[in-house]
Amino acid sequence: MLLKNWNIRKAELKDLNYVHQALEQTYLNTIDIEMFREQFKKKIQNKNSFIYVATNALGNQMGCIICEKEENVISNKPNIQIKEFFITPIYRKLNVADDLFLHVYEKAMKQGFDKIEVLCNLTSTTTQNFYSRKKFRPTKKLYVKSI
Repeated sequence: MLLKNWNIRKAELKDLNYVHQALEQTYLNTIDIEMFREQFKKKIQNKNSFIYVATNALGNQMGCIICEKEENVISNKPNIQIKEFFITPIYRKLNVADDLFLHVYEKAMKQGFDKIEVLCNLTSTTTQNFYSRKKFRPTKKLYVKSI
């Protein structure tokens, strides 16, 4: 593992504000904190959700990754989907993203997951390049219709 001066651990309720702010930064949008609190509590207790946080030696959160288990009807093996992945900007050059991804990858292998899937914005070339370096290949396009 590339682990240097940080630790990767399961998310806890004390990480709620960090993850909330990370997602607001990611989506450039305000997310209702009360609604988020309820969802976050459910996710950290749900056995089909995997949320990890990277913290430095001082306990500062450096990044987080949120994943969900999905049953695959084709292979009868579960997939893991990366739903959110955020690294605090000042830590982005330190390989924290690599460590968080490797942590999830190793957990997925140990638990018998068939594959890891991720969606990213068409305009987010940095994110696309990261996943390409990790040997992901595009297989689908996501179409969204707002209601």
